[in-house]
Amino acid sequence: MIRLALAAAAFAAFAVPTFAQEALCFQNGNFLVIAQERSEDVGMNILARAPARGKIKCEYAEREGDFLVNPDGEPLWYQGLASNYLVLTRSTGPDGDIVIYDLANQSLFIDEPADDEVTVADDTVTFWQRTKAGTAKNCPEFGEYTANGLGAIIAEERVLDVASGEVTATGEKRCTATQ
Repeated sequence: MIRLALAAAAFAAFAVPTFAQEALCFQNGNFLVIAQERSEDVGMNILARAPARGKIKCEYAEREGDFLVNPDGEPLWYQGLASNYLVLTRSTGPDGDIVIYDLANQSLFIDEPADDEVTVADDTVTFWQRTKAGTAKNCPEFGEYTANGLGAIIAEERVLDVASGEVTATGEKRCTATQ
């Protein structure tokens, strides 16, 4: 019986080999972004460089001159690339942040609590920024959320115009559940 258990454990160790994560490549006329999910931690390793010419080999390998977007190993996830703006989310659960880098300046542009609904187009990035706590007065679903052990927060729709770099509020608001 013990030999059977040892043999099963040995087989299981070889039956599920670990492979390096494949890189994901995203390119527009301004930048090439290469992202790779971490195998030992949550999130992605992400770098940006000048766009490639012709056929590229999609491989996460740092080169001189690359902009390492996530050197501290935060749980960042790729959402989109719009002109010079790299759109990411930071999350290890249901409540997270929107993180936008200005790749032209190699700088953080936006880092705010936001709902996970993000729309990235060629000329705009639309997201719901969490702005204030939900209450019985400003959130119609407050009672339902709190009865289920959840919190509530008010999120306001924002739009980043990538041509101007301006972020504007649309005036739309909603109440969302939080954990």
